[in-house]
Amino acid sequence: MPQDPNKPYDMHLVIKAIADRNEFYEIMPGFAKNILTGFAEVEGKSVGIVANQPQVLAGCLDIDASVKAARFIRFCDAF
Repeated sequence: MPQDPNKPYDMHLVIKAIADRNEFYEIMPGFAKNILTGFAEVEGKSVGIVANQPQVLAGCLDIDASVKAARFIRFCDAF
């Protein structure tokens, strides 16, 4: 992450730094690119990840991003 909080950064790099084996399986990567949804393993456990992407629209949520996140959260909740 950059020292200057006003500079955008790639959230993929942050997630991959946290995830086991630096792997992140992104769901719907071409839709609502200002929010990331996907799966990773953290300390051997499968986790669902929802994160704003500061490089696109400064990470601001719009309708599409909100719907994408809500659908993914409902999907994760089913398991």
